[in-house]
This record gives sequence, C-alpha cells and structure tokens, in this order.
Amino acid sequence: MSDQSFLDSNGRALPLPPDPLSPVPDEVEHALAAYRAGDAAQARELLAAIAATGRTSASGHAAMALAGIEIGENGLGGSHRRWLEQVTAGEDPWLGPLAAVILTPDFRSGTSSDSDRILLPSLAAQLTGDLDTARDGLERAFETHKGTEAGDIAGLLLGNLLVQSGEPAAALEVLSYTREMCDGTFAGYAAHVEGHVLIGQNEDERASKVLGYAHRESHPARGGDRGLHSWVAVRFGEVLASNPWVDLVWDQMEKSGVSEGEVIREPFESAYREEAGTPALAGIGLFLFPATFEPVHAGLERLKAWSDERHERGRRLVLALHTFVEDARDTERTQGLADLRAKLDLPRPDC
Repeated sequence: MSDQSFLDSNGRALPLPPDPLSPVPDEVEHALAAYRAGDAAQARELLAAIAATGRTSASGHAAMALAGIEIGENGLGGSHRRWLEQVTAGEDPWLGPLAAVILTPDFRSGTSSDSDRILLPSLAAQLTGDLDTARDGLERAFETHKGTEAGDIAGLLLGNLLVQSGEPAAALEVLSYTREMCDGTFAGYAAHVEGHVLIGQNEDERASKVLGYAHRESHPARGGDRGLHSWVAVRFGEVLASNPWVDLVWDQMEKSGVSEGEVIREPFESAYREEAGTPALAGIGLFLFPATFEPVHAGLERLKAWSDERHERGRRLVLALHTFVEDARDTERTQGLADLRAKLDLPRPDC
C-alpha cells in the first residue's frame, strides 16, 4: 500500500517541509564530550574512526567535529580543510552549506580582520557542541563588528546557531540584517538560512523571493561559491516545486515564455555538477524531468546510505516533481514513473 500521507485532501503532493535540524549522533556526541572534558587525543581517535566509515550522517558529523577541533587549536592554518571538504561532499543540508562557506577565501579574509579574536574560537565552540560559549562570542562579535566583514561572518554563524536553538524570530532579525549588508557568498548563505525559517512559517511568497535572491547571489558568476550554490539551488528548487503558484514562477513564465516545469527545473540544473560533491537531490531534480531514471535511482541510493531522513526527502521530492514530469503521451516515461513510484512506495498524485 502506497503512503498516502504525502498527499493533501485533493490528492496533490504536500509541500516539502523545512529541512529538519541535523541532530548530532550519539557516538559523535560521546567523542565530543571527551573533547570538552579535556581529552582531545581520545576525541580525535574516536571521531576519525567514525569519519572513515563511509558516506553516512554520522561520518559527516564526525568530520565537522574534527574540523571544529582543528580550528579551535590551529585556526584556519591547520588540517581543517580536509574534514570540511568531506562534509561538503556529503548530504547534510545544514553542515554542507556551512562547511562550504568556511572554506571560502572571503571567510578567511573576514576572520583575519577580527581584531578581538572572537570569531574562530566561537566557531570552534559551535562545531564541538559548546553552544553557550559559541553564542556568547558570536553575539559580542556581531554587535562589536557591525558593518565589517567580521561582523558579517558573526551574523551568519549566529543566525545559524539561533535557528538550531529554536529561535526563528531572533534568527530572522540577524539574518535579514546580514543579508542586506553583504553580497555574493555571505548574502547567499544568509538568505539560504532565512529562507528555511520562512518555509517553516508558511511564508511561501517571501521564501521564494528570498531564496531566489540567494540563488542569484551565491552563483559563481556573481562572486558566490560553487559548493554553497548547489545547496542554495536545491532549496530554491524544492520551494518552487512545493509552491508552483508563487508569483516568481508565473512572472518567469510570462517573462521568458517557458513552461512551469522549466522554471522549476532550472534551479536543479544550476545545482548540479559533474564532479563529486553535488547533493544527490540536485541530480534527482535534474534528471527526473527528461525521465532519465538511472541517475535518479542512483541518487536515491546515495541518500538511503546517508540516512533514512535524507532518503525520505528524496521520496518527497520525486512526488513533488511528478506532476511536472508526467506526460500521458509518452508511454516509456509513464512506465518509468510508475516503476519509480512502486519502488519508493509512493502514491500517484492527481495532476
């Protein structure tokens, strides 16, 4: 029996919910507790073993924690990059974008102008689970360095932390201010997290506009970062697929003379990269439209290996895009979609 809980009362696919926060797995938290208790050697050993287990949620969290330890001990001059690169090549919608931002030259430049040397210790505290210390430092840095690169970085990190702490109103205030002060990568990341909050508040029009802005600002052609852009574009594509009636979709259809499906597909095309590191959701969104099912199945398998939650996200994305992909005149496409629905135990949505 297919799961009907993904459909509304009219048989249409329900909108994708906000990406759930990414809880630290117990085994990673155990290692971090050792680190915070002063046993860095044991923590490194435990975390390195977890990070080496493959492409899973636990390995991604372990790699991010190791990056936090390296940043806390050696700043941005240590071996943190290898761990952050592992995170950006994973499937975590919270850790991946943040790791991409930390890896950018702009981030290095901004933290080097931090005259009070608050930012990197606060970031290290955030990544190693000492959230009270992280918040105290980031709030001080945000207020002290407003109008500077260091203040922008503090706003990005503080906004992320406030979302993770369940304070969306406070997060929106910080993120919207930071977005208006920045451009390129920093503006794209601030708007990306802001869009998450707006999705959770059912502010569909505002979310689509903010994420559309994030999509433009994070693009490498505008000075953004390619790794971050992939994540931004996926979230933008998801919100358009979930809310195809928003003004942004209709305006683009009228302006460019393209179909609804083409507007929704474009962010996934923008997100996709041939090289490793592209979120699997990008490939699912891109290849589903031409009904190229082999890479869609491969992406779903990658998500399943990462976590049950990410695989569920992939299932919901397939359902959200189904209406824009289906074409009753194409027998092969119709059968491929039917086979995909059967494999994923999905109902057939009404058009």
